[in-house]
Amino acid sequence: MSLITRFLAIAFLSLPSAVLLAANSWDNYAPNTDYQSAWACNGTERFFWYCEEEAGTDEDVSKPAKPKSKEEQAVEELNRIRKELDAKRALAVVNPTPDNVKAYMAAQKVEIERADLFADVWRRVLWQNAELNFELKHPMNNSAIRVADKSRDERQVKTMTELAREWGIFFFFRGDCAYCKHMIPTLQWLTRQYDMTILPISLDGGSIEGLPPSVPDNGLSRQLGVEVVPLFVLGNVKTHKMVIIGSGVLSLQDFVDRIYVLTQTKPGETL
Repeated sequence: MSLITRFLAIAFLSLPSAVLLAANSWDNYAPNTDYQSAWACNGTERFFWYCEEEAGTDEDVSKPAKPKSKEEQAVEELNRIRKELDAKRALAVVNPTPDNVKAYMAAQKVEIERADLFADVWRRVLWQNAELNFELKHPMNNSAIRVADKSRDERQVKTMTELAREWGIFFFFRGDCAYCKHMIPTLQWLTRQYDMTILPISLDGGSIEGLPPSVPDNGLSRQLGVEVVPLFVLGNVKTHKMVIIGSGVLSLQDFVDRIYVLTQTKPGETL
């Protein structure tokens, strides 16, 4: 026992018995003192943290769970079905006994029938609700496709003819580029069919036959970030607006489609 501990013990034992008795009785304290209330357990006094936690009230009891929606119930059911089917498939693959394979086949047959029913209801709803019919904008059957193609071609021809009045094509190339030379017939056709002006721009000072005389690059390629050739860019002679059509080998239809889409439609609109 340390000296401090002995001192405290001796000091405590040397106190008069009356003092010790008074220390154990709340009745001996003068009225209106806060000693007793300081130990109360109502949560407001200085030593409330010392008290044991009281039992919770009815308000503390958790509220009953909110009923699940039909969608949530359907998600749980679908997950259950998938897990059961995956489990039967796994067992059939790992241990392919006749019974295990048969059980998986039977479960799969049920799902195929369920999918068939869904597909049948889907098409019935689609037939009866025109606003849900994607084929009105993007036809699938051959007859409707021919009608849509004809209408689109007519719009494209009209658009190309009108665009040629104010727009031309910048053709970036290099003299040793085989793909650039391969594009000459297509560019010639655009000029003949729509009177579209073609301006060849040489990046290496080389020339290319079959088109109007080329001009050296004046820094435009750097502004447009040209890294590969051939590269084709639409340019408006009035507004100086420029629209990159694409790079590499493009077909005639690629040119017509891209020019029409980039100048006449917004993202998400059908041709």
